[in-house]
Amino acid sequence: MFNNLFDSFHNTVVESKREREQLDRLLTISTPRERLLIVVIAVLLFIFATWIFFGDVTRSLTLDGALVEPDGNSLADDRSVSVIVWIKRNTASRIRAGMPALMELDLSGEEATTLDGEITAISAVPLSKELTVLESEAPVSMQRIDLALSESLDISSISTRKPRIVIELDSQPLVTLLRMGPP
Repeated sequence: MFNNLFDSFHNTVVESKREREQLDRLLTISTPRERLLIVVIAVLLFIFATWIFFGDVTRSLTLDGALVEPDGNSLADDRSVSVIVWIKRNTASRIRAGMPALMELDLSGEEATTLDGEITAISAVPLSKELTVLESEAPVSMQRIDLALSESLDISSISTRKPRIVIELDSQPLVTLLRMGPP
């Protein structure tokens, strides 16, 4: 193609156009294996598209917190726990009482314990007078989350005071989730 140094550039281009393979010849499906591969790809694409429109995705929020001793005047039993967490302001408004939650306790030297529960209350923790000036400008707020656990828990026996709370926010189609963006 480009071997002849004395040929004009125009002639070289015309000759190279003739030698190019046609794309429609490259896309022919001639063997049963190729047909099977195309069918498998089409089925996988159909399943994925169906899941995008009809499948559900569960959104959850994971928060690191600190356990709080129960109030002396409350009638707290061994199944209710209070945790203080820092939450983004726009996310805190989406957490309501009755939402399912998990509390993961990483006990030192032992494997982590996971306890199922439900949020019974969420409330803002008042800050000191010095910090109230910054409260409206801060992107996060300190919240107290009260959990009702499915199993009893002795708070005094826990060596760590830093549980991880996983709150199930909602379940929605993937199409809606892609339009909304991150939580």
